[in-house]
Amino acid sequence: MRLLFVRHGESTWNLEGRFQGQLDPPLSKLGLQQAEAVAQRLARARPAAIVSSPLIRGRRTAEIIANACEVPLETDDRLREISHGQWEGLLSAEVAQRWPAMLAQWRDRPERVHFPRGESLADVDIRLHSFLADSKGRPSPLLVCTHDVIVRLAVLWAQGAPLQRFWDAATDNASITEITIEGDRRALVRRNDVAHLEGLRSDLTRQAL
Repeated sequence: MRLLFVRHGESTWNLEGRFQGQLDPPLSKLGLQQAEAVAQRLARARPAAIVSSPLIRGRRTAEIIANACEVPLETDDRLREISHGQWEGLLSAEVAQRWPAMLAQWRDRPERVHFPRGESLADVDIRLHSFLADSKGRPSPLLVCTHDVIVRLAVLWAQGAPLQRFWDAATDNASITEITIEGDRRALVRRNDVAHLEGLRSDLTRQAL
């Protein structure tokens, strides 16, 4: 089975440097262009079906891809971004002022952080694994349109790597990451493929990640 993970196009809050979590800002102008670019790339790959996060930035990206590929689209709550809890909607500088120690730990040992009134990486990993288990037997290739944290955790899962390696798996907006599954074996075929985004890549250093 082939799984094609796509991170959503840039959102307005990505551009502003705000933590999004499960709040629902729309795609930015650049994000819409990125979604069109990845859709044209994926039209040649011919995914059999698309499953998306229900959040607007994920679903809108998936809708553009589904239209280009002429394949059905469904949503799954398990593909939502991590809940940043009380950080959601805040700029990185605001989080640094209110939770300096937790932000430092998030940068250094992310697997130890549980966001206030939100989730931990382990929480998200559980729902990702649930989704992956239920995806066995689906049409292949299956395109999964989702968020930064989900894609990073999928990469770690494919590599058999621990959660503390979270920051090793950088993920651009509208990038493609491909994982194959054969029985109990999985393989990372490509990660953060952005060949279709010439001149359209977001500045990840501005984003609240």
